Amino acid sequence: MATITGLNSASIFVRDYEATVAFYTEQLGFAVEEQSERATMLCAGDFRLLVHVGGAEAPPDLRMHLHLTVDDVDGFYRQLVDREVEISHEPEDRPWGLRTFQVTDPNGYDWELTQPIAS
Repeated sequence: MATITGLNSASIFVRDYEATVAFYTEQLGFAVEEQSERATMLCAGDFRLLVHVGGAEAPPDLRMHLHLTVDDVDGFYRQLVDREVEISHEPEDRPWGLRTFQVTDPNGYDWELTQPIAS
């Protein structure tokens, strides 16, 4: 049986991208792992936070996105399908090195289930 092994990261969609990145890095001590014009992956210990341009113009259900690590993403996907969980996005390999799929909870929070792609 596939299981969740931890919280991998959370994504927040913000109005003031530069000020938010500065707050997390300069004030809270997060390190920049990757950065682009629209998104910055920050890390502190084992936790990763993706700060993404979005903010008020983003729909409320897209202002936070949570990522759980699982030990077998395809196995966990099959378990949820067997439990008749509605899947938001089917499993796929992502260019940033993760295989993922997504479900949405009854309150509209998105959970992305992730597993590193073996190199």
